[in-house]
Parts: sequence; structure tokens; C-alpha cells
Amino acid sequence: MSKANNATTWALACRLFGNEEPTLESALSDPERGALAALGEIRAVKQHQLDLRYVLCPYCQLHRGQVVQTVTGLACQCPDCGSIAVDAVDRQAWLFDPDWLIRKLRGALNVPAQQGAVAMVNGVWRLGTYQRRPVILSRCLDLLLQQPSLIARTRSAAIPWLITPKPLRDVVDDPLAGAAAWLPLEERFTLYGGNISFMEPEAVADAAVYADIIEAVNGPFSTDFRWVHLPGESAPIGLSEAHASVFGAFWHFGGQEQEAHSVMSRAGLTSDKPIDVFKVKTKNKGDPKYEGPLRAYRELVKTNQRAGTYAMPCAAKVTS
Repeated sequence: MSKANNATTWALACRLFGNEEPTLESALSDPERGALAALGEIRAVKQHQLDLRYVLCPYCQLHRGQVVQTVTGLACQCPDCGSIAVDAVDRQAWLFDPDWLIRKLRGALNVPAQQGAVAMVNGVWRLGTYQRRPVILSRCLDLLLQQPSLIARTRSAAIPWLITPKPLRDVVDDPLAGAAAWLPLEERFTLYGGNISFMEPEAVADAAVYADIIEAVNGPFSTDFRWVHLPGESAPIGLSEAHASVFGAFWHFGGQEQEAHSVMSRAGLTSDKPIDVFKVKTKNKGDPKYEGPLRAYRELVKTNQRAGTYAMPCAAKVTS
């Protein structure tokens, strides 16, 4: 899956999950169709067989019309637009696979395999427990607001977590009034390489404090260099202390080229080269927790192999 499409792909996945009805491919924008193809590659969506007697008008996309055979092919008889040719894409529809999302979320939360996912009602599942907290997944927030007894059934010593896509309307900071902690899919999870990663649970405690912590202050980096925001990606990438030390050293040098030993000495690390800190072990391949920092390093740090020097140009733009 293309890195550039990660944010769009995840946003579309969250939207499709919240919709039980099939989605017409013709109703999507060009970027969304690319994201749909990416979701198809990782088997998050599957084709849905449409009733081809009536389709949504390809031109206005407001009315459904009867499909008839003409001398040039199939056409939709729209009550407003008249006879409109129906292409292959107008007959394609897709359904999101909630089982795929359940598997990926359970993996991201390290829910033990022996804790099976349970359907509570249509559109609501209990995924298991994370750090002794019951975890609930719902297609939409309103399902739980309308049926608060569902949350009460999962309560234990710890407050449950509720995972849902964000609604289109604005909501208050605590829509569940303390009955559960709400984790919007789009904000608390990210998609990369076909896998889903979860932002650390302490971020749920105080959203305002969390926002301050991850805010880009030093160029694309947070104050402590533990978070980095890459262009075109909606979610920041979490960094280890070693990663942050290397990026902090590059920031100190203000975009000027430096030899490897100068950077690593400033970072207080014993590795020979900056890239050594970001290398991903075979067992961690495909894990966003490890792939994300490496992606950030490759995008932000430039290497002059002939001179054996390294520089981070974004630091120069801010400090010059």
C-alpha cells in the first residue's frame, strides 16, 4: 500500500465501517478510489453484488433509475437527467469487512487469542480486554448513546473503552458522561502496511494535555522530539528516546552537514551511524511502531555518501 495514501485510506476505512450499506465506487472521489483499491489489496473490503435493474444516476447521483439496454450499451433512466450511459464503475459496489477490523484492532491492542470477540448487538462487538479494561467496538457512537445498558453490561473494576468512527456532527469532550472512555478510530489508531497501530493508552486520560505533548513545535517535531509529523500524514509518529536523541542532535546542528561521529556524539549514543538507531529487525518488519520512525528518518535526513555527511534540512528552514 502506498505510503502517501495511508491517511486517506484509513479515513475511508473508518467511514466505510460506519456504514452498513454497500458503497458505490462511482460515488467516491479519485483519491478515495485509490484508497479503496488499497483496502481491497489488504482484504478490508469485498465486492457486493448490486441489483442491476436500478442504479444511482451516474450524472447527478441523486436519483435511482431503471437500467435499460440501448444500442450503445446499458443506460440509467434518471427522472431528472434522462438516459445516462452506465459504465462498469457505476455497477461496482463494495462492503467493508468488520471481521477484518476486529482482527486488526485485537492485534493492535494485543488482546489474548483466548478472549474471543463477541457480538453484543448488531453493529457492536466486545473485542476483549486491554490492560484489564473491557474494549467495545461500535459502528457509530449513537448506538451506545441510545443503548447505555450495553456499556453497563461490560463494566468491571476499570472503565470500558469505546472505539467508534467519529460522527459527522460535533460532539462534547465526554459524550458518554464517564460511563466509558471514547476512542475515535481516526484519532487513536493508524493504518500502515496493512496493519493497525494504537496510540499509547495514557493519551486517553487527558486529551488536552496529550495534544500539547504531540504538538509540532520544533519544525515537524514535538518539544521533546518524541513525536514527528510528516507531510501528508494525519497522525504523528511516536519515537523512542534513542530516535528522539538523534533527531534532536540534527536539530541542534541547524541543517548543517555533519559527520556521523559528530551527530552520534551529540546524541549521546554509541552507534556508528544515525541510521543504525532506526533499522528495523526482521521480526518487527511491517510493524508501524518500528517502520514509522525509519520512514521519518528517510524522509527528513539527507545523506551525502561521497562526503560521508548527514543533515536535516527542515532544521535549517526554521533556524535560519
